[in-house]
Amino acid sequence: MTAGGIVGAIRELHAYLHAINTASVEYGYGRLEDFMQPAGFSGLVSNVIVRAVVRAAGTANPGLALNRHPNGRPDIVPRAVYPGDAVKRGSEGIEVKASRYASGWQGHNAEPGWLLIVQFDIDTKTEPVYDRTPTNVRRVMCACLDEKDWTFSGRREGSRRTPTASINATGLQKLEAGTAYARQDVRLTY
Repeated sequence: MTAGGIVGAIRELHAYLHAINTASVEYGYGRLEDFMQPAGFSGLVSNVIVRAVVRAAGTANPGLALNRHPNGRPDIVPRAVYPGDAVKRGSEGIEVKASRYASGWQGHNAEPGWLLIVQFDIDTKTEPVYDRTPTNVRRVMCACLDEKDWTFSGRREGSRRTPTASINATGLQKLEAGTAYARQDVRLTY
């Protein structure tokens, strides 16, 4: 995975959103960003980035593959390390998360390993809707996190909330130190 591959993946995401939104608006559904639930949209961004990174790496580094296990972790795995490039829970590879937030990223478990965060800007407030700014990637960060870089939240007795683990300050510092892409025309705010 190279900086050029990351930039290519971002361009691919922007092209994908443009194509989908053009069709979605044409058929009367509006922009995908306004139609989908926020977590679902973040998942879509993550999935597009995963596929674009693997495709970009295919030419420069054919050693990366998409994890073929449904909901497997990590999202990107080293080719031929796991049978059929599929693993439910593996220790080798890169997990990818996308978020509109500058921090406070979560997962279901406090798991060590490589993590790639894609932070994006999304305009859901400008009116009229057709004047909204297109969704743009703000920054991409990558770091190898340890269990101590996560804080596990769990859940109370009787709660139906999904247990979560949040990246803490040490994890955030590692990720920021591993910034692979940052838009120059924006100022980061927390």
